[in-house]
Amino acid sequence: MTSPLAAVSGVWKRYDSRWVLRGVSLSIGEGDRVFILGSNGSGKTTLLGIMAGLIQPTRGSVSYSCGPLKRCVGYSGHYPLLYEDLTVEENIRYYSILYGVDPGRVMGSSLWESLSLDNVRGLRVSQLSYGWRKRVDIARATLHSPQVLLLDEPFTGLDEDASKSLAKLLLDLSRSGVGIVMTSPRPDREYVELATRMYNLQGGVLGNAV
Repeated sequence: MTSPLAAVSGVWKRYDSRWVLRGVSLSIGEGDRVFILGSNGSGKTTLLGIMAGLIQPTRGSVSYSCGPLKRCVGYSGHYPLLYEDLTVEENIRYYSILYGVDPGRVMGSSLWESLSLDNVRGLRVSQLSYGWRKRVDIARATLHSPQVLLLDEPFTGLDEDASKSLAKLLLDLSRSGVGIVMTSPRPDREYVELATRMYNLQGGVLGNAV
């Protein structure tokens, strides 16, 4: 039996006296497209942050079989991890160098084209709308070809054309073996149509969606 790309095992997280996550377990295999539905404050962002190595769990663990976390995982959170005073191109060049990736290959890729990033490559991130920042941040999160992609509300702020392009991109990535986790407070069509598995996160407990 093939090991999952990612395994979340009995993860609990407490902030002060409040338990945000309660014994969450989840496995992500090749090509999985997992959608986690939960209201604001349900722990979705905390769970993704723990999976991305940005937040330490109070108890439990996350493991990856696809290599070191930095190389294996791509993460785009609700707040894009971009430098606001740099242009889009400068951000992508900076992160490409961090990951040892040729920036020219990134900016000439189908990903770059599908997200229409040539339209904003010379603009500072501070000049962009939230939707455009999300597009750039997704490009940043995927430029090193991760095997697991963690996306917090990826379709928020995108117009219809951008949503279609992103949905196609995620479908293509999953078909190449990438495991994807998406979260949202709403069961929007984009998530439901893409998902191969759906869960509800309520009261810190992860359960199957009805």
